[in-house]
Amino acid sequence: MERFVFDLQRNWNDRPFVWTDGACETGPQLHVPSHARVMVLAPHPDDPESVAVICRLLLDSGCDLRYAIVSMSPSGVEDRYAQTSCGSIFQSLQAGKIAIRRKEQMTAAGMLGLTEERVSFLALDDNEKAAVSDSPENRARINLLLESGDPDIVIMPVGKDTNRTHAWVHRVFRECAAPLAGRSKRPIVALYNEDPKTTSMKPDLLVLFDEKAAEWKGEMLRMHYSQQRRNMQIRGMGFDERILEINRRRFERFSGPADRSRSSPGYAEAFEIELFGFP
Repeated sequence: MERFVFDLQRNWNDRPFVWTDGACETGPQLHVPSHARVMVLAPHPDDPESVAVICRLLLDSGCDLRYAIVSMSPSGVEDRYAQTSCGSIFQSLQAGKIAIRRKEQMTAAGMLGLTEERVSFLALDDNEKAAVSDSPENRARINLLLESGDPDIVIMPVGKDTNRTHAWVHRVFRECAAPLAGRSKRPIVALYNEDPKTTSMKPDLLVLFDEKAAEWKGEMLRMHYSQQRRNMQIRGMGFDERILEINRRRFERFSGPADRSRSSPGYAEAFEIELFGFP
C-alpha cells in the first residue's frame, strides 16, 4: 500500500491511470496495490457487482476485500415476484423482499470467492421516499463501520447521482473520512465509481476489461435476478446489459469508437479518485 500511495502522489498529474483485466490496450499505469484493506461501501445490494472487475483485480493482487451493504432496498423487488418466490414463509412481504436481496447478494459475492464474514449488511432504515434516512443514528453507524473496518481504499458510487441513497452514502462517507484519516495517521483512497444514474464525474482511473471478463461480470449481475427481471420489465433490457453498456461507452470515450471488426470489444469501469489524509 505504501508503494501505491507514493506512486499515486508522484504521478497525480498523469491521470487518467489505467489498470487492465484481460487482453486490453494499456495506457498510463499506476501499480495495483497489494495487501491493502479494501471496503466496497455499497448503498444497495447489487452495487458491488457493478465494480466486479476492480474487485477481482484487487483480490488477485492480495488485498483484503470486504463488502458493506448500507440499505437492503426492498422497494427494488416487485411485489408479485416476492409473493411468488417467498409464498408465506415470511411474516411480511417486506421481510421476504429483504431475504431475496440478501440471498442474491451472497450468491453474487460467492462467485468472487467472498464468504459470509466478508459481507456485512447494515440494513439502515429507509424513509418514505425509499432512500436511507438522514438521521444521526444512520450517520453514526456509517462512521462506526469505517472506524472498525479501518480501510485503506473505499469504493462506492460517485456522489453526483440522481439516486438519493447513492448521494447520501457518498456525502456521509466524505464527512467521516478526513477525521478518520487524521486519527489513524494513515491516508484513505476513495474510488467513486460510475453508475447508470451518475450525472457527472472525473474519470481518474479506468479499469479495462475484455469480452471474456464482461461475460463473467454479466453472470454475476444476473445473480440479482429480482433486479434483472425489474429492468427487463421497466427498461426493456437486463440489469447486466445496463451496467455493461455504461462500461462499453466509457471505453469508447477513452479509446475512440470501437473497431467493429474486433472480436473482443473493450469495456472500462471508471472511478473518480479522492484522497484523504495525504500530506
